[in-house]
Amino acid sequence: MSSKINESQIKTKEALKFLWKYLKAGLVSIVIGILFLMTADYLQIIIYRIVGKTIDSISTENITYSLITKNAIIILLLAILMAAVRFFWRHFIIGNSRKREKQIRDDMFTKIQSLSFSFFNRTKTGDLMALLINDLNAIQRTFGFGIVIIVDIIFLGAMALISMFGIDVRLTLISIAPLPLIAFIMIFFGRLIEIKFSKVQESFSTLSAHAQESFSGIRVIKGFTQENEDSKAFYDKSQDYVNKNMDLIKIWGFFFPSINFLASLSIAIFYQFGLKDIILTKISIGEGVMFLSYLNMVVWPMIGIGFAFNMLSRGIASTKRIIILMNSKPDFEDAQSDKEITIKGEIEIKNLTFSYEENGKDVLKNINLRIPVNSSIGIMGKPGSGKTTLVSLLFHLFKIEDGKIFIDGYDINQIPLKTLRKAIGYVPQDSFLFSDTITNNIALGIDEDKIDFSKVQEFAKIACIDEDIEEFKEGYNTVVGERGITLSGGQKQRVSIARALIVNPTILILDDALSAVDAQTEKSILTHIKSQLKGRTSIIIAQRISTVKDCDQIIVLDEGKIIEHGTHEKLLENKGYYYRMYELQRLSEEIEKERI
Repeated sequence: MSSKINESQIKTKEALKFLWKYLKAGLVSIVIGILFLMTADYLQIIIYRIVGKTIDSISTENITYSLITKNAIIILLLAILMAAVRFFWRHFIIGNSRKREKQIRDDMFTKIQSLSFSFFNRTKTGDLMALLINDLNAIQRTFGFGIVIIVDIIFLGAMALISMFGIDVRLTLISIAPLPLIAFIMIFFGRLIEIKFSKVQESFSTLSAHAQESFSGIRVIKGFTQENEDSKAFYDKSQDYVNKNMDLIKIWGFFFPSINFLASLSIAIFYQFGLKDIILTKISIGEGVMFLSYLNMVVWPMIGIGFAFNMLSRGIASTKRIIILMNSKPDFEDAQSDKEITIKGEIEIKNLTFSYEENGKDVLKNINLRIPVNSSIGIMGKPGSGKTTLVSLLFHLFKIEDGKIFIDGYDINQIPLKTLRKAIGYVPQDSFLFSDTITNNIALGIDEDKIDFSKVQEFAKIACIDEDIEEFKEGYNTVVGERGITLSGGQKQRVSIARALIVNPTILILDDALSAVDAQTEKSILTHIKSQLKGRTSIIIAQRISTVKDCDQIIVLDEGKIIEHGTHEKLLENKGYYYRMYELQRLSEEIEKERI
Protein backbone atom coordinates (compact mmCIF):
# COMPACT_ATOMS: atom_id res chain seq x y z
CA MET A 1 0.00 0.00 0.00
CA SER A 2 1.35 3.36 -1.00
CA SER A 3 2.31 5.33 2.08
CA LYS A 4 4.86 7.80 3.37
CA ILE A 5 5.94 5.22 5.95
CA ASN A 6 6.56 1.49 5.67
CA GLU A 7 6.44 -1.52 7.99
CA SER A 8 10.10 -1.27 8.98
CA GLN A 9 9.43 2.11 10.60
CA ILE A 10 6.77 0.65 12.91
CA LYS A 11 8.15 -0.94 16.06
CA THR A 12 7.21 -4.49 17.07
CA LYS A 13 6.08 -3.09 20.42
CA GLU A 14 3.49 -0.95 18.63
CA ALA A 15 2.27 -3.96 16.65
CA LEU A 16 1.89 -6.03 19.85
CA LYS A 17 0.01 -3.17 21.51
CA PHE A 18 -2.36 -3.07 18.52
CA LEU A 19 -2.98 -6.84 18.73
CA TRP A 20 -3.55 -6.67 22.50
CA LYS A 21 -6.23 -3.99 22.05
CA TYR A 22 -8.34 -6.50 20.13
CA LEU A 23 -7.22 -9.60 21.99
CA LYS A 24 -8.40 -8.29 25.35
CA ALA A 25 -11.92 -7.81 23.95
CA GLY A 26 -12.26 -11.61 23.89
CA LEU A 27 -10.17 -12.31 26.98
CA VAL A 28 -12.95 -14.18 28.84
CA SER A 29 -13.47 -16.52 25.89
CA ILE A 30 -9.71 -17.06 25.60
CA VAL A 31 -9.35 -17.86 29.33
CA ILE A 32 -12.20 -20.38 29.17
CA GLY A 33 -10.65 -21.94 26.05
CA ILE A 34 -7.23 -22.14 27.73
CA LEU A 35 -8.77 -23.92 30.74
CA PHE A 36 -10.32 -26.51 28.41
CA LEU A 37 -6.99 -26.82 26.55
CA MET A 38 -5.09 -27.35 29.80
CA THR A 39 -7.64 -29.97 30.82
CA ALA A 40 -7.05 -31.81 27.53
CA ASP A 41 -3.27 -31.69 28.11
CA TYR A 42 -3.66 -32.98 31.67
CA LEU A 43 -5.89 -35.85 30.51
CA GLN A 44 -3.16 -36.81 28.04
CA ILE A 45 -0.64 -36.97 30.90
CA ILE A 46 -3.01 -39.21 32.89
CA ILE A 47 -3.45 -41.60 29.94
CA TYR A 48 0.32 -42.03 29.55
CA ARG A 49 0.62 -42.61 33.30
CA ILE A 50 -2.04 -45.35 33.21
CA VAL A 51 -0.29 -47.00 30.25
CA GLY A 52 3.04 -46.93 32.07
CA LYS A 53 1.65 -48.37 35.28
CA THR A 54 -0.16 -51.10 33.34
CA ILE A 55 3.10 -52.10 31.62
CA ASP A 56 4.86 -52.20 35.00
CA SER A 57 2.07 -54.47 36.33
CA ILE A 58 2.76 -56.90 33.48
CA SER A 59 6.51 -56.96 34.22
CA THR A 60 5.89 -57.69 37.93
CA GLU A 61 3.24 -60.32 37.08
CA ASN A 62 0.64 -58.43 39.14
CA ILE A 63 -1.60 -57.99 36.12
CA THR A 64 -5.11 -59.45 35.74
CA TYR A 65 -7.58 -59.36 32.85
CA SER A 66 -9.98 -57.38 34.99
CA LEU A 67 -7.27 -54.73 35.60
CA ILE A 68 -6.49 -54.54 31.87
CA THR A 69 -10.21 -54.20 31.09
CA LYS A 70 -10.64 -51.58 33.80
CA ASN A 71 -7.68 -49.52 32.54
CA ALA A 72 -8.84 -49.85 28.93
CA ILE A 73 -12.27 -48.54 29.87
CA ILE A 74 -10.72 -45.67 31.83
CA ILE A 75 -8.49 -44.76 28.84
CA LEU A 76 -11.52 -44.92 26.51
CA LEU A 77 -13.56 -42.67 28.79
CA LEU A 78 -10.64 -40.24 29.10
CA ALA A 79 -10.27 -40.23 25.31
CA ILE A 80 -13.98 -39.41 24.92
CA LEU A 81 -13.64 -36.67 27.52
CA MET A 82 -10.56 -35.33 25.70
CA ALA A 83 -12.53 -35.21 22.43
CA ALA A 84 -15.29 -33.19 24.12
CA VAL A 85 -12.79 -30.88 25.80
CA ARG A 86 -10.95 -30.33 22.51
CA PHE A 87 -14.22 -29.30 20.88
CA PHE A 88 -14.75 -26.65 23.53
CA TRP A 89 -11.22 -25.22 23.42
CA ARG A 90 -11.52 -24.92 19.64
CA HIS A 91 -14.92 -23.27 20.03
CA PHE A 92 -13.69 -20.69 22.52
CA ILE A 93 -10.18 -19.99 21.17
CA ILE A 94 -10.53 -20.47 17.40
CA GLY A 95 -14.08 -19.09 17.47
CA ASN A 96 -12.83 -16.01 19.33
CA SER A 97 -10.05 -15.52 16.77
CA ARG A 98 -12.70 -15.32 14.02
CA LYS A 99 -14.64 -12.73 16.04
CA ARG A 100 -11.50 -10.65 16.52
CA GLU A 101 -10.76 -10.96 12.81
CA LYS A 102 -14.24 -9.61 12.06
CA GLN A 103 -13.77 -6.78 14.56
CA ILE A 104 -10.50 -5.68 12.96
CA ARG A 105 -11.95 -6.00 9.45
CA ASP A 106 -14.97 -3.91 10.42
CA ASP A 107 -12.72 -1.23 11.93
CA MET A 108 -10.52 -1.27 8.84
CA PHE A 109 -13.51 -0.90 6.52
CA THR A 110 -14.89 1.96 8.61
CA LYS A 111 -11.46 3.60 8.56
CA ILE A 112 -11.16 3.25 4.79
CA GLN A 113 -14.57 4.86 4.28
CA SER A 114 -13.58 7.80 6.50
CA LEU A 115 -10.49 8.66 4.47
CA SER A 116 -10.37 11.47 1.94
CA PHE A 117 -10.73 11.03 -1.80
CA SER A 118 -7.01 11.64 -2.30
CA PHE A 119 -6.26 8.43 -0.37
CA PHE A 120 -8.06 6.40 -3.02
CA ASN A 121 -6.27 8.28 -5.78
CA ARG A 122 -2.91 7.04 -4.50
CA THR A 123 -3.90 3.60 -3.13
CA LYS A 124 -4.64 0.60 -5.31
CA THR A 125 -7.77 -1.44 -4.70
CA GLY A 126 -5.70 -4.63 -4.76
CA ASP A 127 -3.57 -3.33 -1.87
CA LEU A 128 -6.67 -2.78 0.25
CA MET A 129 -8.09 -6.20 -0.66
CA ALA A 130 -4.81 -7.86 0.36
CA LEU A 131 -4.98 -6.10 3.74
CA LEU A 132 -8.60 -7.09 4.32
CA ILE A 133 -8.03 -10.74 3.38
CA ASN A 134 -4.44 -11.99 3.40
CA ASP A 135 -3.02 -9.90 6.23
CA LEU A 136 -6.08 -10.41 8.40
CA ASN A 137 -5.81 -14.18 7.91
CA ALA A 138 -2.27 -14.04 9.29
CA ILE A 139 -3.51 -12.17 12.37
CA GLN A 140 -6.43 -14.58 12.81
CA ARG A 141 -4.03 -17.55 12.86
CA THR A 142 -1.94 -15.73 15.47
CA PHE A 143 -5.03 -15.18 17.63
CA GLY A 144 -6.14 -18.79 17.09
CA PHE A 145 -3.59 -21.57 16.84
CA GLY A 146 -0.83 -19.20 17.92
CA ILE A 147 -2.41 -19.03 21.40
CA VAL A 148 -3.02 -22.81 21.40
CA ILE A 149 0.63 -23.53 20.64
CA ILE A 150 1.87 -21.05 23.25
CA VAL A 151 -0.33 -22.68 25.94
CA ASP A 152 0.92 -26.12 24.91
CA ILE A 153 4.51 -24.89 25.06
CA ILE A 154 4.04 -23.57 28.60
CA PHE A 155 1.55 -25.94 30.24
CA LEU A 156 2.01 -29.22 28.37
CA GLY A 157 5.77 -28.77 28.30
CA ALA A 158 5.88 -27.91 32.01
CA MET A 159 3.72 -30.91 33.04
CA ALA A 160 5.75 -33.26 30.87
CA LEU A 161 9.03 -31.96 32.32
CA ILE A 162 7.76 -32.28 35.89
CA SER A 163 6.71 -35.86 35.18
CA MET A 164 10.10 -36.60 33.58
CA PHE A 165 11.97 -35.16 36.57
CA GLY A 166 9.79 -37.33 38.79
CA ILE A 167 11.08 -40.41 36.99
CA ASP A 168 14.81 -39.54 36.68
CA VAL A 169 16.43 -36.12 37.07
CA ARG A 170 19.77 -37.05 35.44
CA LEU A 171 18.12 -38.66 32.41
CA THR A 172 15.82 -35.67 32.01
CA LEU A 173 18.67 -33.16 32.01
CA ILE A 174 20.65 -35.20 29.49
CA SER A 175 17.67 -35.75 27.20
CA ILE A 176 16.54 -32.09 27.03
CA ALA A 177 20.07 -30.67 26.72
CA PRO A 178 19.76 -29.91 22.96
CA LEU A 179 16.38 -28.19 23.28
CA PRO A 180 17.55 -24.75 24.57
CA LEU A 181 19.41 -24.33 21.27
CA ILE A 182 15.99 -23.80 19.70
CA ALA A 183 15.88 -20.34 21.28
CA PHE A 184 19.04 -19.32 19.42
CA ILE A 185 17.61 -20.63 16.14
CA MET A 186 14.44 -18.61 16.66
CA ILE A 187 16.36 -15.40 17.33
CA PHE A 188 18.43 -15.96 14.19
CA PHE A 189 15.57 -16.82 11.83
CA GLY A 190 12.67 -14.85 13.39
CA ARG A 191 13.53 -11.41 11.98
CA LEU A 192 14.29 -12.91 8.57
CA ILE A 193 10.87 -14.58 8.48
CA GLU A 194 9.14 -11.29 9.33
CA ILE A 195 11.01 -9.39 6.59
CA LYS A 196 10.44 -12.07 3.96
CA PHE A 197 6.76 -12.38 4.83
CA SER A 198 6.29 -8.61 4.47
CA LYS A 199 7.72 -8.84 0.97
CA VAL A 200 5.37 -11.74 0.18
CA GLN A 201 2.38 -9.65 1.27
CA GLU A 202 3.55 -6.66 -0.77
CA SER A 203 3.92 -8.87 -3.84
CA PHE A 204 0.45 -10.31 -3.26
CA SER A 205 -0.95 -6.78 -3.07
CA THR A 206 0.62 -5.93 -6.43
CA LEU A 207 -0.69 -9.14 -7.97
CA SER A 208 -4.21 -8.52 -6.60
CA ALA A 209 -4.19 -4.93 -7.83
CA HIS A 210 -3.22 -6.02 -11.35
CA ALA A 211 -5.89 -8.73 -11.45
CA GLN A 212 -8.58 -6.33 -10.21
CA GLU A 213 -7.58 -3.67 -12.73
CA SER A 214 -7.50 -6.19 -15.59
CA PHE A 215 -10.97 -7.52 -14.80
CA SER A 216 -12.39 -4.01 -14.48
CA GLY A 217 -10.84 -2.95 -17.78
CA ILE A 218 -11.42 -6.19 -19.70
CA ARG A 219 -13.37 -4.38 -22.43
CA VAL A 220 -10.46 -2.03 -23.10
CA ILE A 221 -7.95 -4.89 -23.03
CA LYS A 222 -9.97 -6.88 -25.55
CA GLY A 223 -10.76 -3.81 -27.62
CA PHE A 224 -7.05 -3.08 -28.09
CA THR A 225 -6.12 -6.82 -28.39
CA GLN A 226 -3.83 -6.52 -25.36
CA GLU A 227 -4.67 -9.94 -23.90
CA ASN A 228 -1.16 -11.34 -24.47
CA GLU A 229 0.61 -8.24 -23.16
CA ASP A 230 -1.65 -8.06 -20.10
CA SER A 231 -1.20 -11.78 -19.46
CA LYS A 232 2.58 -11.39 -19.69
CA ALA A 233 2.49 -8.55 -17.16
CA PHE A 234 0.32 -10.69 -14.88
CA TYR A 235 2.65 -13.70 -15.29
CA ASP A 236 5.62 -11.51 -14.31
CA LYS A 237 3.87 -10.33 -11.15
CA SER A 238 2.73 -13.88 -10.43
CA GLN A 239 6.31 -15.11 -10.83
CA ASP A 240 7.51 -12.38 -8.48
CA TYR A 241 4.97 -13.61 -5.91
CA VAL A 242 6.33 -17.15 -6.33
CA ASN A 243 9.91 -15.90 -6.01
CA LYS A 244 9.12 -14.00 -2.82
CA ASN A 245 7.41 -17.10 -1.41
CA MET A 246 10.39 -19.24 -2.38
CA ASP A 247 12.68 -16.86 -0.49
CA LEU A 248 10.44 -17.32 2.56
CA ILE A 249 10.30 -21.10 2.06
CA LYS A 250 14.11 -21.27 1.99
CA ILE A 251 14.23 -19.65 5.43
CA TRP A 252 11.40 -21.94 6.54
CA GLY A 253 13.34 -24.87 5.04
CA PHE A 254 16.31 -24.22 7.34
CA PHE A 255 14.22 -23.19 10.33
CA PHE A 256 11.98 -26.20 10.93
CA PRO A 257 14.44 -28.96 10.00
CA SER A 258 16.89 -27.44 12.50
CA ILE A 259 14.26 -27.59 15.23
CA ASN A 260 13.20 -31.11 14.23
CA PHE A 261 16.82 -32.21 14.29
CA LEU A 262 17.28 -30.97 17.86
CA ALA A 263 14.03 -32.65 18.88
CA SER A 264 15.11 -35.93 17.28
CA LEU A 265 18.50 -35.57 18.96
CA SER A 266 16.75 -35.53 22.35
CA ILE A 267 14.98 -38.80 21.52
CA ALA A 268 18.28 -40.33 20.32
CA ILE A 269 19.90 -39.35 23.64
CA PHE A 270 17.09 -41.11 25.48
CA TYR A 271 17.61 -44.30 23.47
CA GLN A 272 21.31 -44.16 24.28
CA PHE A 273 20.99 -43.52 28.02
CA GLY A 274 17.37 -44.36 28.87
CA LEU A 275 17.38 -47.90 27.49
CA LYS A 276 20.62 -48.51 29.34
CA ASP A 277 18.94 -47.41 32.58
CA ILE A 278 16.05 -49.80 31.88
CA ILE A 279 18.49 -52.68 31.32
CA LEU A 280 20.28 -51.79 34.55
CA THR A 281 16.84 -51.55 36.23
CA LYS A 282 17.46 -47.97 37.31
CA ILE A 283 14.02 -47.27 35.93
CA SER A 284 11.23 -49.72 35.11
CA ILE A 285 9.99 -50.52 31.58
CA GLY A 286 6.73 -48.71 32.35
CA GLU A 287 8.65 -45.66 33.54
CA GLY A 288 10.76 -45.82 30.37
CA VAL A 289 7.61 -45.87 28.21
CA MET A 290 6.16 -42.97 30.23
CA PHE A 291 9.45 -41.06 29.99
CA LEU A 292 9.56 -41.46 26.19
CA SER A 293 5.91 -40.35 25.96
CA TYR A 294 6.61 -37.32 28.12
CA LEU A 295 9.73 -36.54 26.09
CA ASN A 296 7.64 -36.54 22.92
CA MET A 297 5.22 -34.21 24.72
CA VAL A 298 8.14 -31.89 25.47
CA VAL A 299 9.46 -32.20 21.92
CA TRP A 300 6.11 -31.05 20.46
CA PRO A 301 6.13 -27.77 22.42
CA MET A 302 9.74 -27.26 21.32
CA ILE A 303 8.71 -27.77 17.69
CA GLY A 304 5.63 -25.69 18.50
CA ILE A 305 7.93 -22.83 19.46
CA GLY A 306 8.96 -22.72 15.83
CA PHE A 307 5.36 -22.71 14.63
CA ALA A 308 4.36 -20.10 17.21
CA PHE A 309 7.31 -17.88 16.40
CA ASN A 310 6.59 -18.18 12.68
CA MET A 311 2.89 -17.33 13.21
CA LEU A 312 3.78 -14.42 15.47
CA SER A 313 6.37 -13.11 12.97
CA ARG A 314 3.82 -13.25 10.16
CA GLY A 315 1.13 -11.77 12.37
CA ILE A 316 3.38 -8.88 13.40
CA ALA A 317 4.41 -8.23 9.78
CA SER A 318 0.74 -8.08 8.73
CA THR A 319 -0.17 -5.99 11.77
CA LYS A 320 2.44 -3.39 10.83
CA ARG A 321 0.91 -3.13 7.34
CA ILE A 322 -2.56 -2.71 8.86
CA ILE A 323 -1.28 -0.10 11.34
CA ILE A 324 -0.15 2.02 8.38
CA LEU A 325 -3.74 2.02 7.15
CA MET A 326 -5.25 2.63 10.60
CA ASN A 327 -2.84 5.54 11.20
CA SER A 328 -3.86 7.20 7.93
CA LYS A 329 -5.64 10.49 8.45
CA PRO A 330 -8.19 12.23 6.24
CA ASP A 331 -6.93 15.38 4.56
CA PHE A 332 -9.34 17.41 6.69
CA GLU A 333 -11.48 16.91 9.77
CA ASP A 334 -15.26 16.75 9.44
CA ALA A 335 -16.91 19.86 10.83
CA GLN A 336 -18.77 19.63 14.13
CA SER A 337 -21.70 22.04 14.40
CA ASP A 338 -23.77 22.70 17.52
CA LYS A 339 -26.68 24.02 15.49
CA GLU A 340 -28.56 22.28 12.73
CA ILE A 341 -27.69 23.66 9.30
CA THR A 342 -30.29 23.49 6.53
CA ILE A 343 -28.87 23.86 3.03
CA LYS A 344 -30.92 26.15 0.76
CA GLY A 345 -28.51 26.25 -2.17
CA GLU A 346 -26.75 29.61 -2.47
CA ILE A 347 -23.12 29.09 -3.52
CA GLU A 348 -20.35 31.67 -3.49
CA ILE A 349 -16.72 31.09 -4.47
CA LYS A 350 -14.08 33.69 -3.60
CA ASN A 351 -10.56 33.80 -5.06
CA LEU A 352 -10.34 30.00 -5.18
CA THR A 353 -7.05 28.49 -6.33
CA PHE A 354 -6.66 24.73 -5.99
CA SER A 355 -4.08 22.01 -6.69
CA TYR A 356 -4.32 18.30 -5.87
CA GLU A 357 -0.84 18.14 -4.35
CA GLU A 358 1.03 20.54 -2.12
CA ASN A 359 3.20 22.76 -4.31
CA GLY A 360 1.66 21.02 -7.33
CA LYS A 361 0.26 22.55 -10.50
CA ASP A 362 -2.82 24.73 -9.94
CA VAL A 363 -5.89 23.05 -11.46
CA LEU A 364 -8.15 26.02 -10.64
CA LYS A 365 -6.91 29.60 -10.60
CA ASN A 366 -8.56 32.58 -8.87
CA ILE A 367 -12.16 31.43 -9.35
CA ASN A 368 -14.81 33.95 -8.31
CA LEU A 369 -18.43 32.95 -8.77
CA ARG A 370 -21.86 33.40 -7.20
CA ILE A 371 -24.76 31.04 -7.83
CA PRO A 372 -28.02 32.32 -6.29
CA VAL A 373 -30.57 30.01 -4.67
CA ASN A 374 -32.79 28.13 -7.16
CA SER A 375 -30.78 29.33 -10.13
CA SER A 376 -28.95 27.33 -12.79
CA ILE A 377 -25.43 27.60 -14.15
CA GLY A 378 -23.84 25.91 -17.14
CA ILE A 379 -20.13 25.10 -17.22
CA MET A 380 -18.24 24.48 -20.45
CA GLY A 381 -14.61 24.10 -21.40
CA LYS A 382 -12.01 21.85 -22.95
CA PRO A 383 -11.19 18.47 -21.34
CA GLY A 384 -8.85 19.09 -18.40
CA SER A 385 -9.94 22.68 -17.93
CA GLY A 386 -11.01 22.04 -14.30
CA LYS A 387 -14.79 21.57 -14.67
CA THR A 388 -15.08 18.32 -12.67
CA THR A 389 -12.56 19.55 -10.10
CA LEU A 390 -14.68 22.64 -9.45
CA VAL A 391 -17.88 20.70 -8.74
CA SER A 392 -15.95 18.08 -6.72
CA LEU A 393 -14.95 20.85 -4.33
CA LEU A 394 -18.58 21.82 -3.84
CA PHE A 395 -19.31 18.60 -2.00
CA HIS A 396 -15.94 18.78 -0.23
CA LEU A 397 -14.10 15.78 -1.63
CA PHE A 398 -10.77 17.54 -1.15
CA LYS A 399 -9.25 19.90 1.39
CA ILE A 400 -10.27 23.53 0.86
CA GLU A 401 -8.80 26.65 2.40
CA ASP A 402 -11.03 28.64 4.75
CA GLY A 403 -12.87 31.54 3.19
CA LYS A 404 -12.91 30.18 -0.35
CA ILE A 405 -16.29 28.44 -0.76
CA PHE A 406 -19.50 29.43 1.02
CA ILE A 407 -22.85 27.63 1.04
CA ASP A 408 -25.73 29.82 2.26
CA GLY A 409 -23.13 32.09 3.87
CA TYR A 410 -21.47 29.22 5.78
CA ASP A 411 -17.82 28.48 5.07
CA ILE A 412 -17.86 24.98 3.58
CA ASN A 413 -15.34 23.88 6.23
CA GLN A 414 -17.95 24.65 8.91
CA ILE A 415 -20.66 22.42 7.38
CA PRO A 416 -20.73 18.75 8.48
CA LEU A 417 -20.03 16.51 5.48
CA LYS A 418 -23.21 14.49 5.97
CA THR A 419 -25.33 17.64 5.97
CA LEU A 420 -23.58 19.01 2.89
CA ARG A 421 -23.61 15.83 0.82
CA LYS A 422 -27.21 14.93 1.73
CA ALA A 423 -28.21 18.22 0.12
CA ILE A 424 -26.37 17.52 -3.14
CA GLY A 425 -27.46 15.22 -5.96
CA TYR A 426 -24.52 14.35 -8.20
CA VAL A 427 -24.48 12.63 -11.60
CA PRO A 428 -20.90 11.96 -12.78
CA GLN A 429 -19.93 11.46 -16.39
CA ASP A 430 -18.62 7.98 -15.58
CA SER A 431 -21.79 6.69 -13.96
CA PHE A 432 -21.07 3.96 -11.42
CA LEU A 433 -23.77 1.37 -10.75
CA PHE A 434 -23.59 -1.41 -8.19
CA SER A 435 -24.11 -5.06 -9.04
CA ASP A 436 -27.68 -4.95 -7.76
CA THR A 437 -31.21 -4.50 -9.08
CA ILE A 438 -32.09 -1.38 -11.05
CA THR A 439 -34.60 -0.50 -8.32
CA ASN A 440 -31.94 -0.56 -5.62
CA ASN A 441 -29.51 1.43 -7.78
CA ILE A 442 -32.09 4.19 -8.32
CA ALA A 443 -33.13 4.18 -4.64
CA LEU A 444 -29.52 4.11 -3.38
CA GLY A 445 -29.83 7.31 -1.32
CA ILE A 446 -33.10 6.26 0.37
CA ASP A 447 -33.37 4.14 3.52
CA GLU A 448 -34.35 0.58 2.61
CA ASP A 449 -37.55 0.66 4.68
CA LYS A 450 -38.63 3.91 2.99
CA ILE A 451 -38.26 2.86 -0.66
CA ASP A 452 -41.43 3.65 -2.60
CA PHE A 453 -41.51 1.69 -5.86
CA SER A 454 -43.94 4.16 -7.43
CA LYS A 455 -41.35 6.91 -6.81
CA VAL A 456 -38.67 4.78 -8.44
CA GLN A 457 -40.86 4.42 -11.52
CA GLU A 458 -41.72 8.12 -11.50
CA PHE A 459 -38.09 9.26 -11.55
CA ALA A 460 -37.10 6.56 -14.02
CA LYS A 461 -39.69 8.10 -16.34
CA ILE A 462 -38.32 11.61 -15.73
CA ALA A 463 -34.84 10.33 -16.63
CA CYS A 464 -36.27 8.65 -19.79
CA ILE A 465 -35.03 5.20 -18.75
CA ASP A 466 -38.41 3.63 -17.90
CA GLU A 467 -39.06 2.24 -21.39
CA ASP A 468 -35.63 0.60 -21.52
CA ILE A 469 -36.19 -0.98 -18.10
CA GLU A 470 -39.59 -2.38 -19.09
CA GLU A 471 -37.96 -4.14 -22.03
CA PHE A 472 -35.72 -6.13 -19.69
CA LYS A 473 -36.99 -9.59 -18.83
CA GLU A 474 -36.88 -8.88 -15.08
CA GLY A 475 -37.86 -5.21 -15.44
CA TYR A 476 -36.89 -3.14 -12.41
CA ASN A 477 -35.65 -6.32 -10.69
CA THR A 478 -32.96 -6.78 -13.33
CA VAL A 479 -29.56 -7.18 -11.68
CA VAL A 480 -26.99 -5.14 -13.59
CA GLY A 481 -23.42 -6.45 -13.93
CA GLU A 482 -20.42 -5.18 -12.01
CA ARG A 483 -20.20 -1.38 -12.37
CA GLY A 484 -23.40 -1.62 -14.45
CA ILE A 485 -21.49 -3.24 -17.32
CA THR A 486 -24.62 -4.91 -18.77
CA LEU A 487 -26.14 -1.49 -19.50
CA SER A 488 -25.09 0.93 -22.21
CA GLY A 489 -23.34 4.17 -21.29
CA GLY A 490 -26.52 6.16 -21.94
CA GLN A 491 -28.64 3.79 -19.86
CA LYS A 492 -26.22 4.04 -16.94
CA GLN A 493 -26.27 7.83 -17.12
CA ARG A 494 -30.06 7.92 -17.11
CA VAL A 495 -30.26 5.53 -14.13
CA SER A 496 -27.77 7.84 -12.36
CA ILE A 497 -29.95 10.86 -13.14
CA ALA A 498 -32.99 9.10 -11.64
CA ARG A 499 -30.84 8.18 -8.60
CA ALA A 500 -29.82 11.81 -8.08
CA LEU A 501 -33.33 13.24 -8.49
CA ILE A 502 -35.20 10.77 -6.27
CA VAL A 503 -33.44 12.02 -3.10
CA ASN A 504 -34.84 15.52 -3.80
CA PRO A 505 -31.50 17.38 -3.45
CA THR A 506 -31.26 21.10 -2.82
CA ILE A 507 -28.29 21.31 -5.19
CA LEU A 508 -28.20 19.21 -8.38
CA ILE A 509 -24.91 18.68 -10.23
CA LEU A 510 -24.91 17.09 -13.70
CA ASP A 511 -21.28 16.49 -14.65
CA ASP A 512 -21.48 15.90 -18.41
CA ALA A 513 -24.29 13.52 -17.48
CA LEU A 514 -25.81 13.49 -20.97
CA SER A 515 -22.62 12.88 -22.94
CA ALA A 516 -23.49 9.23 -23.67
CA VAL A 517 -26.97 9.89 -25.12
CA ASP A 518 -27.86 11.18 -28.56
CA ALA A 519 -29.16 14.69 -29.15
CA GLN A 520 -32.78 13.56 -29.42
CA THR A 521 -32.65 11.64 -26.12
CA GLU A 522 -30.87 14.59 -24.51
CA LYS A 523 -33.66 16.90 -25.60
CA SER A 524 -36.26 14.51 -24.20
CA ILE A 525 -34.43 14.22 -20.84
CA LEU A 526 -34.00 17.98 -20.54
CA THR A 527 -37.70 18.48 -21.25
CA HIS A 528 -38.62 15.96 -18.53
CA ILE A 529 -36.24 17.28 -15.86
CA LYS A 530 -36.96 20.95 -16.54
CA SER A 531 -39.62 20.93 -13.84
CA GLN A 532 -37.15 19.20 -11.50
CA LEU A 533 -34.64 22.02 -11.90
CA LYS A 534 -37.11 24.51 -10.50
CA GLY A 535 -36.83 25.09 -6.78
CA ARG A 536 -33.23 23.88 -6.60
CA THR A 537 -29.75 25.16 -7.49
CA SER A 538 -28.55 23.40 -10.65
CA ILE A 539 -25.01 23.08 -11.98
CA ILE A 540 -24.73 21.54 -15.43
CA ILE A 541 -21.44 20.62 -17.06
CA ALA A 542 -21.79 19.83 -20.75
CA GLN A 543 -20.10 19.76 -24.13
CA ARG A 544 -23.27 20.53 -26.08
CA ILE A 545 -24.49 24.14 -26.21
CA SER A 546 -28.08 22.85 -26.27
CA THR A 547 -27.64 21.42 -22.77
CA VAL A 548 -26.67 24.71 -21.09
CA LYS A 549 -28.15 27.47 -23.27
CA ASP A 550 -31.24 27.90 -21.05
CA CYS A 551 -29.21 28.25 -17.83
CA ASP A 552 -29.39 31.53 -15.90
CA GLN A 553 -25.65 31.96 -16.32
CA ILE A 554 -22.86 30.13 -18.15
CA ILE A 555 -19.12 30.07 -17.52
CA VAL A 556 -16.34 28.81 -19.77
CA LEU A 557 -13.20 27.39 -18.13
CA ASP A 558 -9.78 27.17 -19.73
CA GLU A 559 -6.70 25.91 -17.89
CA GLY A 560 -8.46 26.44 -14.56
CA LYS A 561 -9.54 30.04 -15.24
CA ILE A 562 -12.96 31.51 -16.02
CA ILE A 563 -12.42 33.05 -19.45
CA GLU A 564 -16.08 33.78 -20.26
CA HIS A 565 -19.10 34.44 -18.05
CA GLY A 566 -22.66 35.45 -18.92
CA THR A 567 -25.95 34.33 -20.45
CA HIS A 568 -26.24 32.39 -23.70
CA GLU A 569 -27.03 35.54 -25.67
CA LYS A 570 -24.23 37.57 -24.08
CA LEU A 571 -21.62 34.87 -24.75
CA LEU A 572 -22.68 34.65 -28.39
CA GLU A 573 -22.19 38.42 -28.67
CA ASN A 574 -18.65 38.09 -27.23
CA LYS A 575 -17.72 35.75 -30.11
CA GLY A 576 -15.18 33.83 -28.00
CA TYR A 577 -14.78 30.11 -27.27
CA TYR A 578 -18.51 29.67 -26.56
CA TYR A 579 -19.47 31.31 -29.85
CA ARG A 580 -17.04 29.11 -31.81
CA MET A 581 -18.45 25.98 -30.15
CA TYR A 582 -21.97 27.14 -30.96
CA GLU A 583 -21.14 27.68 -34.64
CA LEU A 584 -19.38 24.31 -34.94
CA GLN A 585 -22.28 22.45 -33.36
CA ARG A 586 -24.83 24.35 -35.44
CA LEU A 587 -22.93 23.49 -38.62
CA SER A 588 -22.70 19.86 -37.54
CA GLU A 589 -26.46 19.71 -36.96
CA GLU A 590 -27.17 21.22 -40.39
CA ILE A 591 -24.91 18.68 -42.09
CA GLU A 592 -26.65 15.88 -40.20
CA LYS A 593 -30.07 17.17 -41.31
CA GLU A 594 -28.94 17.27 -44.96
CA ARG A 595 -27.82 13.64 -44.71
CA ILE A 596 -31.23 12.65 -43.39
